[in-house]
Amino acid sequence: MLLILGAIDIPNIGFTMNNEQAQEHIKQKLKEGDTLIGFFQAVSPPKLWMFFIIGPLATLSTRMYFLAVTEKGLYFHKWSLIGNFKSYDFFEFDEIENVKIGKGILQRPMRFHFKNDRKIKVKAPLKGHKKLAKMTLDVQNYIENRISLAR
Repeated sequence: MLLILGAIDIPNIGFTMNNEQAQEHIKQKLKEGDTLIGFFQAVSPPKLWMFFIIGPLATLSTRMYFLAVTEKGLYFHKWSLIGNFKSYDFFEFDEIENVKIGKGILQRPMRFHFKNDRKIKVKAPLKGHKKLAKMTLDVQNYIENRISLAR
C-alpha cells in the first residue's frame, strides 16, 4: 500500500510552490506604479477557542499567506491548502493602525491592527528550507519604518 502511494506524483500539493512562481504571481497582481520590496510566507495560526468546539478539525482554520511588501502597502495573498493562490487583499500603510512584531528564533510573530478594528495575526518564518520564502531583516525594517509599532 505504501509503495503504491509513494509512486504517485501529485504536483503542487501542499507547501511546494517555489519562490520564483510566487514572485511571478505577486508581480502580476501589483497595482500600477507599485514596486515590490520583498515577500515572505506567513501562517495565521488556528483559533484556540475552535479546539473546544470542533476539536482537531480546528487546524483547518489555519490560513496560509504570501505577504508582499511594496512601496504603497501590504498585499495578503491567500494560499489554499493544495498550494494554489485563492485571492488577495491589499492594505495601504495608512489603513494599518499599528503592527506588533514579536521576537523569535525560527518564526517571527506579527499582529497587524487595522483602523477598522480588524486584527490579523501571522507567524513569518526566519529560517527553514531554501524553497521557503522567509522574512528578511530588510523587509522587517521596512515594515517597522512605514507602520507605527504597538507597545
